[in-house]
Amino acid sequence: MPTEQKYLQKPGHVVAAAVILPLIAIMIVVLRFWTRRKQRQNLKMDDWLIIPALLLTLGISISIIYGVSQHSVGYRTYVPPEWSGTPFELKTRQITIIYKIQWAFGLMLPLALGCTKASCLFFYLRIFSVGSKSAAHRFFAGMIALVALWSAAFFFAALFECRLNFWAIWSSTLDILMQCTLIEHIVLALCISDFVTDLIIICAPVPFVWRLNLSTANKIAVSAVFLLGSVAIITSLIRLVMMVKIVRVGFDPNEDGNLIVTEYLYWGIVETSIGVIAACLPTLQFLFRTLTWESIVRSTRGLIKSTFSGSRYMRSDDMSLKETNSYPISENDEQVGPARPERNLTGRIQMGETLSEGSEMHGLQKVIIETSPH
Repeated sequence: MPTEQKYLQKPGHVVAAAVILPLIAIMIVVLRFWTRRKQRQNLKMDDWLIIPALLLTLGISISIIYGVSQHSVGYRTYVPPEWSGTPFELKTRQITIIYKIQWAFGLMLPLALGCTKASCLFFYLRIFSVGSKSAAHRFFAGMIALVALWSAAFFFAALFECRLNFWAIWSSTLDILMQCTLIEHIVLALCISDFVTDLIIICAPVPFVWRLNLSTANKIAVSAVFLLGSVAIITSLIRLVMMVKIVRVGFDPNEDGNLIVTEYLYWGIVETSIGVIAACLPTLQFLFRTLTWESIVRSTRGLIKSTFSGSRYMRSDDMSLKETNSYPISENDEQVGPARPERNLTGRIQMGETLSEGSEMHGLQKVIIETSPH
């Protein structure tokens, strides 16, 4: 007996996710680049990698919307009245389209996730690395290499999931069962490794943050900024649970194949979109901390006039100008530069800024020592 269609398998909900989430991701990425311009910093590898991640997310979104428009994604499998065979042998235009979309999705997903993960890792590398021989540099460089291999491996695994029998990919379910024997296990391996790498990437910065010369409250606050990306882990975990269930059940004749693929595509667009958003949050916290309606007006006027003054002051709502002094923190938690008075100086990490050596961004995160009267 056919199962009831879930809300996330319905066309309206699928289109909503495929439109709203990518649009939010676009706005967040635009804000990221605007923030980098506001900070007067050059764009780095972590900024550039978020662009292909966003473009691939948009590609997934467009393919899903196209599938819905063709009554393939988000619709039950249509069985012609004159059909006398089994559901597994059925081959219609609807089935062909959704399997083509699923294959394209399988190619774009590891690349999109890989670019997002690499963007986060390059951001960490730029912040925490003090040299090519430091523990932070070796760890994050190794993770970047691992993510690159992971992304390439699953891309080619999806490309040749039916070996060279590409015709079977968009044929009947029976042809897929006969020619693509490892497709379920490939997807399951992707989901498991995706979840594990997400967990490592989200938690990796925390030990390095707690080595900085900051108060416990500030360490907790900074760690919380990095852990905001935990929402991406939730989506990858949900997708993992769904795939485990599918692999355990196998091809159940009581389950509609179109709806199963629809649910898989749904959580895929959710994960890629939220991943792009989460990768931008550490950079955007600078914007969220300093942005006010007055600063928006000032910035808008500045863009119109195309004149920006090279000020080294931070603006606030109740203070006109507040000078800041920056001193680096060494890897062994010793402050370099003038000693910091305990009573009237507070430290905070300003995300997205690192120590500069010549024209290259280098070293640990800058700690902005901000004078504040008691």
